[in-house]
Amino acid sequence: MPMPVKQSHFLPRSRHGWIAVIAFLGLMALAQPPIVFRFANRVEPWVLGVPFLYAWLLGVYVAMIGVLFWAQRQRL
Repeated sequence: MPMPVKQSHFLPRSRHGWIAVIAFLGLMALAQPPIVFRFANRVEPWVLGVPFLYAWLLGVYVAMIGVLFWAQRQRL
C-alpha cells in the first residue's frame, strides 16, 4: 500500500497565496537599503509633518500589514 503524498506546508496552496507572497516580498524589498537609499533617501520634502523617508517607510509597512490582513481574511 503506497504512502499518501503530503503537500509541503511551506508552499502556498492557491494562486491567491502566491500573490500574497509575491506582494509581501515586493513590499519588503521597497523597505530594504538598496532601494530605500536610491528612491526614498530624502529629508527635504516633508509629508504630513514628517520627512519623506519616514512617510515612505510608514506607507510600505502599512501596505505590508495590509497584505498580511488580506491573506488572513482569505484564509491562506
